[in-house]
Amino acid sequence: MKRIAGLTAAVVTAVSAASATYAEDATAAQGAETEESSPVSVSVSMDVLSDYMWRGIICNDNPVWQPSVSLTYDAGDYGWVAASVWSSFDLTHKRGTATNSRRTAGLQEIDYTLSYGVELAGVGFEVGHIWYTYPNNNGSSDQDLYASVSYANPFVTPSAAVYWNYSDSAGTDPSIFYYTFGLSHDFALTDALTLTPSASLGFGGNAWTKNITGEAVGTELTDQTVGLSASYAVTDWLSLGAQVNYTWIPSHTLRKLDYMGEGKDQICWGGVNATITF
Repeated sequence: MKRIAGLTAAVVTAVSAASATYAEDATAAQGAETEESSPVSVSVSMDVLSDYMWRGIICNDNPVWQPSVSLTYDAGDYGWVAASVWSSFDLTHKRGTATNSRRTAGLQEIDYTLSYGVELAGVGFEVGHIWYTYPNNNGSSDQDLYASVSYANPFVTPSAAVYWNYSDSAGTDPSIFYYTFGLSHDFALTDALTLTPSASLGFGGNAWTKNITGEAVGTELTDQTVGLSASYAVTDWLSLGAQVNYTWIPSHTLRKLDYMGEGKDQICWGGVNATITF
């Protein structure tokens, strides 16, 4: 979190010498506080959701809580580097074996991400690596390399990303690609309250859809989601949020193959979150 120093200098016209001295002291104090600002920030977040949704797939149809922590180094014009750990816990402890679920408080997944991002001419670029681990599923894991691009502007923010699952830990095709395209816009209703509607499309290559459904169906439009989220800045370091989303499977072929899982082809889901940044 960047701290922005703000000092208000009082102009005392009666004693000009004292005024000049005060202004100089205020400027020096402002510079000292700015110099103390650290390029390193830490963010801790907690989400509680009705379902765990991922790329149009119901990973868990029970309520979940998903804590995460991230460490970011801001290199200014050279971009930023971040490392994060994210996890998902089943609030009902029904996922995995009963013994493992109780022992790990319903732990379902832990993901580790390393990423680098930079903004050039208003366009944001990001590349990274994600390591997905499933502690209660015989220690299985997957790895993704990804790249994304976005363009923030006053009207709407378009974004696109590609994910390449290059690992072969589950004996599946390692050339698995998943693509996503999105649109979003932030509406600042007040200084503290922001409302963000969004929409996204997901595409899966032949290896991706075969890995999920077991059938070679070619490249398909796998999932569509529209959502609305709200964020309220309680302080400069604490924000609270809420979200509601509607996800459906547009492909008739994937609907027949139960791509979403749990016998569903559409779902309304959402939850609340809190984030602390320092």
